[in-house]
Amino acid sequence: MNDPTAPAAPPVAALPAARRHALRHHLVTEIRRPARRSRRTLVLVPAVVLAVALTAGVVVQALSPVSAPLVVTVAQGDHGGAMLLLQQMAAAAAGEPDLPAGGGEYLYVKSQVAYSEVGDGPARLQPVHVREIWIPLLHRGDGQVRQPFYDLPLLGAIPTTRKLPDMTPNAQIVDLPADPDELLAKLYRERAGQGNNPQAEAFTAIGDVLHESLVPPQIRAALYRAAAKIPGVEVVRGVTDAAGRPGIAVAHTDRNWRHEWIFDERTFDYLGERSYLVKDTPDGPAGTVLGTSAVTQRAVVPSLGARPKR
Repeated sequence: MNDPTAPAAPPVAALPAARRHALRHHLVTEIRRPARRSRRTLVLVPAVVLAVALTAGVVVQALSPVSAPLVVTVAQGDHGGAMLLLQQMAAAAAGEPDLPAGGGEYLYVKSQVAYSEVGDGPARLQPVHVREIWIPLLHRGDGQVRQPFYDLPLLGAIPTTRKLPDMTPNAQIVDLPADPDELLAKLYRERAGQGNNPQAEAFTAIGDVLHESLVPPQIRAALYRAAAKIPGVEVVRGVTDAAGRPGIAVAHTDRNWRHEWIFDERTFDYLGERSYLVKDTPDGPAGTVLGTSAVTQRAVVPSLGARPKR
């Protein structure tokens, strides 16, 4: 997703793939991000406007108390450790029981997220905010997402619900080969031409499935085994998600940027993802965070807009 108004980038600029990842809310949501506002426009709600909103009965969401770091330490990755970790995760997933049948019509995912806007000077990370999405479980249809949209300065802190028409259902998203070689070949075919690096595109595709989908254990195991076959995959230790939870990351570095999937080191539960620069670029110094997230709840619910009871 390139900004047509952005000036030509010098040789050390961040890759277009990094820009796409930083600007997207998530590929699985099938949302098209509207035209970007000026980088210099404030997104905080002025006190007067906030008072008017409250008087009118608008519920204003407080920003998350967890502040995502703007710059993180670029730690050394461990390629050999990634092979071992992913095989351990695959074995653990394969031993889990199948997902229960029935029980609802929509997948509900709640998370804390923040993404940067890039391509118009140094990247600036949004405030961490709550995001809720409803995805059709079995059949194509409408979904919806609720989160603050930083399109206008007066709407930044007010959660807005948007319809997501004609969404691909969760069942189709996770309808993937259980054989890791077949799965990886499928991802390479489907992402061909979408980025400068096929390996980075395949890694991102697997992360998209893990993030906002309900994945059967056998397919999750195949995703981990397929990831182990992607050149350049590595482990990064001592990381945190957008909610501040510690974990271990499976990462892939593509020239100037690194994309991480974060897991609980003990249970292998998926926690979230993070992307940041690994070299100094016009988008910022090494360690500049381009995106961070933390999935805090995932459940099947009976209707669009319904939330889990707990």
